[in-house]
Order: sequence, then C-alpha cells, then structure tokens
Amino acid sequence: MRAPDYDVVIIGYGPVGAVLANVLGAAGCSVLLLDQMSDIYDKPRAINIDHEVMRVLQRVDLADAVEAMTIIYQGTDFLGLDGRPIKVFEPSPPPYPLHWAPNLLFVQPEFERVLRGGVDRFANVETRLEHQALSVWNGPDVAGLRFADRRGNEQEATARYIVACDGASSTVRKQLAISQESLDFDEWWTVVDAWVKRETPLPRRTTQFCWPSGPTTYVVGPRNLRRWELKLMPGESPRDYENMDVVRRRLAPFVDTDAIEIWRAATYRFHALVADEWRRGRVFLAGDAAHQTPPFMAQGLCSGIRDVANLSWKLIAVLSGRLPESVLSTYETERKPHIRELVAVTKALGEVIGELGIEAAQRRDRELGEALRAGKTVTVRQQLIPNLTAGILARDRDGLPTGAGGGLFPQPRIRLADGQSLLLDDLVGDRFLLVLRGREASAWLGDAASKMVARLGGVVLTLVAGVPEGAHEFADEVGVLDDWMRAKSCGGAIVRPDKYVFGVADSSESLAEICSQLVSQIFAPADCWRADRMSSRQREAGADVEF
Repeated sequence: MRAPDYDVVIIGYGPVGAVLANVLGAAGCSVLLLDQMSDIYDKPRAINIDHEVMRVLQRVDLADAVEAMTIIYQGTDFLGLDGRPIKVFEPSPPPYPLHWAPNLLFVQPEFERVLRGGVDRFANVETRLEHQALSVWNGPDVAGLRFADRRGNEQEATARYIVACDGASSTVRKQLAISQESLDFDEWWTVVDAWVKRETPLPRRTTQFCWPSGPTTYVVGPRNLRRWELKLMPGESPRDYENMDVVRRRLAPFVDTDAIEIWRAATYRFHALVADEWRRGRVFLAGDAAHQTPPFMAQGLCSGIRDVANLSWKLIAVLSGRLPESVLSTYETERKPHIRELVAVTKALGEVIGELGIEAAQRRDRELGEALRAGKTVTVRQQLIPNLTAGILARDRDGLPTGAGGGLFPQPRIRLADGQSLLLDDLVGDRFLLVLRGREASAWLGDAASKMVARLGGVVLTLVAGVPEGAHEFADEVGVLDDWMRAKSCGGAIVRPDKYVFGVADSSESLAEICSQLVSQIFAPADCWRADRMSSRQREAGADVEF
C-alpha cells in the first residue's frame, strides 16, 4: 500500500491552524496546510491570549516575539446601574505560576503574522493559500482530501490524519454531517474596534457596563486600540449597525466619538455550540469548528489553541510510534467537558452583563454588590478556567481524578548544577516529566517509576532547596513550584507533555501507584478513560456557576 502523502493535513490557516502547524513542524512531521484566503484577514477578531497560549508558543520559540507586541491585562470592573462596581476581576500578581502574565491583549493581524513567520521556518510544512477543501474521506490506514485552487483545478492528497481548523462554518464538519449541541446562548452583539486619535477620558481598565439601557463591554487594547461590544437591543437588527451613525450613537455614552477612528464594526451572533463529535475516523475538529463560545471571558481563541495543544502531543507520539493510536481517543474525552464547563462560566457572565430588566438588574446589583463587599466572589479571572476532569489522569478507587490531577503544572525559572538559568519547559521539552521534591524523595524511585519513565521516554528531575549538584537536580529561582508542591502536600508529580498534571504523590507507594496507572491508561486503556460521571450529570443538568 502506498504511503500517505503527509503525516497531517491541516485545513484552515487561522491562528489555531497556524499554531498546530508550528508544533507539528517543529516535531518534524510532514504537513500540508490549506486555506482558501490569499492572506491574513486584516481586521481584529480575538484580542486576548492567556498564559497557557504563551506556554504553547514557547514550545515553538515564538513566545518572546508575541509578548513584545502585547500589553498585560489590568483587570475588569463590572458596573451596575448606579455606576458602582458589582464585580471586579483583578490581574494575577507576579510571580506568575506559568512564567507568562496570565492574560495579554494583542492585535490579531500582528499576532497571526508572527505565527505564519514561524511556520515558514519549516521545510516539512507545505502551505497552499487560495485552496479550498472540497471533501474528506476516511480509510482504514489513511485519510483523504480533495481540494481545489481558485481556478477550480482539483487535486487529492492523503495523510495519516486530517485536522479541520476551518472555523465556525466548518465545511469539514458539515460534510461529515456532525451535528452541534446548543448550550442555550444566542445573542446579537456589534463589535467596534477603534484607534484613539487624541486624549479623551476613558477607563484605564476593561469595563463591563451592565446597564439595561445598553449592555456594553469596553476593552483596553495595545497602544491606542480600544474595543466596544454593544448588545443589540429589542427592536434592533444587525442591519441597523451597518450604518456608522447608529454605531456612533451607541458609542456616544462611553466615548467622544470625534476622538476615535473606527477601524471596523462587525455584528456577530454570539453562540454557545459544541460539536457532538470531535473526531470521525482519522479526521479531527479543532477550534471554532468544534465549539463556539460567547466572548465574555475572551476564551474562544485560547480554547482553540488548547485543543491543538492537547491533540498535537498525542499525534506526534502516535506518528513516531512511541504511543498507541488509541491515545487519540482521549482528545474529545478531555477537551469536550472542559469547553462545556467554560461555556457555562461564560454564559453566566454574559447573563450578568446583558440583563435587560430593570428590577432584575437592581436585584443583581444588590446581591453581587453585597457579595463583592463581603469578599465572597472570585476576583482573579484565571481561577474561572476549569481543569481537565476526564482522560489521561490519575484516579482514585471510584475512578475520579485525584488531587491536583487535571490542573496546569507551574513553570518556574530554574537553575541547574552548571549554573545555567532557564525556564523549566525549555529543559523538559515535549516529554513526560516526573518531578521529585527534595533529595530524600529520590529514594521513592522504584520499579514502577523506572518502567514508566523508560517506556514513555520521560525525564526525572529533582527540585532541591539549596544549590543543585547532580545532573538531574534544579533549584526554583522564583519559588512558584516549591510553593505549589507544598500546597499540594506532595513530594512527587507526574506531568504530561502538554503540561497538565497527571497526578501527585506523597509517598513511594502512591508514586508507584500513579506511575502504574499512567502506563496502564496509555497501553491498556479500555477501562481507564472515562469522564467524571458526577460532573457530567451536573453539567447536563445545567448546574449553577458561582463566582
């Protein structure tokens, strides 16, 4: 049988497809990347990325270039009817647990230019612009694709896998007849991006004007870029906002419209949708093709990049023969519950912002205001991002994730025995990691841990309090990892290649247990990969989200 033309075909060269192409390209995979556009879309859409995205970009040496064009998020004020705060999100203070600032604001066309420059480094990634995917098909050993250029010239290609990153109106999802579940959010909003031309009074932080007379979001972007998101009111239609006079009238309560130059005004139907299947054979959906999230947490792009971060390490390991193909089944298992929970959080915020009833808004202001003053609400925005709850995670006897499993592992700046200072991920790369805290924990390494490390190609490192001495010792220069392990009361942790925690251990016995679990889950997965059923039932029932 003829070998496939490529390891992976990526359909869609937006930021999600571009990140995936960078990661696969850096790993040496042969990739075909298709997009029907001739260049980057020249208007902004997403405006926020988070520290998890930056950590993925760090894997492909693009994080520094992206950070240079961003500003750090300064917090959000939710203002009630009387203009007083009813909810506040504060930025996380340094030292940052993942090294990067938890939230950064950017200009999307500039961001995408960096991503595409990264892809251009890889001769093993073939990019074809102005090419449209027409159809995909699945075979037992390969997937196939028919595509055409702008003149209608058709071609076919085969690959081990296809990843559709082709957006909310995904032609691949439609061709495969994959249905979408609505999570009960459907509103029209107009998004206005503008450049501030001269000094004019504006909030210094992102502000949610939770006013029934016209719910509005204001975002402080890089340099003099500002964004307003305007909820369409009863009786208004998207066509009304094609008229710039209407747009300016809606903006007038928030800004002197003579002081700004509108870059673009676009009306969107904000949805909460999740594809019922994220994989059909050798074809995967990622980003907006798999899910659509309202923008109130600015997590749409971040979620898409989480998708490809999760999928890519598994694809790379399977393509190289290091892991069995069955590991790819955990992509949807892990990502789908995460996005459903994130949508629930986002919807709840949208309901706070977009309330149109005066009496309901008064009640909201009273309840949220009292909770805020009593210190009973979440004020650190990143704490609202859920952990993984299913898939490749250490489990207790009831099959539920244990301890810190499913959370992100910290990334400190570390010092090695030779005096070298670097970030932890740069040392570990895309390997499984076993971290032990203190030289005494080295005695925990037994047969199960040694077999796990050898079989998975992992690395063992020891965090020491003093000066590192051995080749596998390091010191935490900022203290975030040491603090984390103390807080989790653990002396050992297993970390996946995507930097999510598999599990933690507080003894040699518990370390042996989670090491055995990891090997069993990957190489004999039949009874291991299942969602947290209680959490699933709660999600299906639409459990309330508290802040």
